[in-house]
Amino acid sequence: MATRPPTQLIILASTALYREAWRALLSDQPDLVVIGAVAGVSEVGALLGSGPQTTILVDLPTSQPDRARQLKSAAPEAGLLFLIDSYQLKEILPLLQAGAMGCVSRDDSVADLARAIIAVGRSEIALPPHISGRALAALARGGTLSDELTEPLSEREMEVLHLLAQGLTNKDIAQTLILSVRTVEAHLRSIFGKLDAHSRTEAAVWAVKHGYGREE
Repeated sequence: MATRPPTQLIILASTALYREAWRALLSDQPDLVVIGAVAGVSEVGALLGSGPQTTILVDLPTSQPDRARQLKSAAPEAGLLFLIDSYQLKEILPLLQAGAMGCVSRDDSVADLARAIIAVGRSEIALPPHISGRALAALARGGTLSDELTEPLSEREMEVLHLLAQGLTNKDIAQTLILSVRTVEAHLRSIFGKLDAHSRTEAAVWAVKHGYGREE
């Protein structure tokens, strides 16, 4: 079985000490490669490589949705992960709406942070289970996707969508359904096409809006 390439990490932090601290802390984490640390959005483009898995870790004094929008425009293929003070919807929702794929509390462990970086690099949503459902439900109330499917979902696709709506990663979905991660990814590509969704967040929001996120 082919192994996945490591996730490329770009650190965006406002002060030099924070940038170097994150670099030192994360450089030895497995499956991560720190390719640079910058102070501003304008410096990100020069670091972007050809690898499919890139995460930008954003450490700013306050969460800034405008910065998320700027980064999404400058690096549309990269996943955005924001450090936040606490998991409050009023802080998380504006970031998700602006293009972030996940948030990590400053009180979380290094292992939690590393997992979130890898998940976001794979275009997965990185939020703790206790907040992901609430966040997706809040986003669904203002959703813009059509209610109509281009074609019906298969039974297996409905199972995958149900778990996606609960905020599970591809690995978690694979373990729950006893499938390979690549099979889950293939199901998700099919689901995105049938929903006419352009991102994992859009698909998850559609799923929550249509009842797939409810516990069975």
